[in-house]
Amino acid sequence: MSTEQQLAAVVNAANNLTNTVTGKVGEIDQAIAKARQQYDSQLADLQGRLPRLAVTKNFTLLPNSAGTLIDNWGIHAQVTTTQLRAISSVSQATGRPVADVDFMLKVQADVREQYPNFDIRASDYWRGAINVWQMKWTQIDSSPWLAFPYASDQALANGAAAVPLNTSLTLGAFVRVIEGSIAGAWSHGAEKGKWRWCSTVMSPSALFGAYFHLHPMRTSSNGLIEIMLAGACTGAVTNPGDWGTMLAIS
Repeated sequence: MSTEQQLAAVVNAANNLTNTVTGKVGEIDQAIAKARQQYDSQLADLQGRLPRLAVTKNFTLLPNSAGTLIDNWGIHAQVTTTQLRAISSVSQATGRPVADVDFMLKVQADVREQYPNFDIRASDYWRGAINVWQMKWTQIDSSPWLAFPYASDQALANGAAAVPLNTSLTLGAFVRVIEGSIAGAWSHGAEKGKWRWCSTVMSPSALFGAYFHLHPMRTSSNGLIEIMLAGACTGAVTNPGDWGTMLAIS
């Protein structure tokens, strides 16, 4: 065999080896992608099986006896709250006003931009009523927090019970920013001009005795937002369809 023939054989063998390796890499990539898909599916199934129990009070934002504040919530002194709507749990056929149905359909339309299958069941019965609130501020100080729900398990002298950080939690709310801006806690993902289902899942911190007051921070000197169905629960909630009601153990 001539030198040229030997070189050609080596090149051909190298090409065959390259093709074999490339094919194996493709098979490995496919196997990894399939395993990842199976893992994600199993994780989602596991998350869906975890109990969702409210760890904060007044998820539906009922007003206090004076009707001026959200009951069992801490509200910053610079923030003015106004109840905009108290939407009945009954269906449209048995008494829910058309204006409330239209309002909920607007919320649904905005949220569907991110969750296309979201159904707010605007005309149907719900487990409980839904209250919609406005929060407004015209100044901020050195501690510009907004508002937070009290933890469900404690009743301190000032009411401001914090949530422990030793378990998996989902913080969330339906939020519309009209003016200004906020960030963090139950406002994660808020956008100006749109109703958004805001949420974040928090893992255990492993910090002894750690706790959190679940308040977003006001990041503008003035602002105006609307909220409904706000609080925190155990487990991982990843779909707004699972945020319409919350079981609380008392």
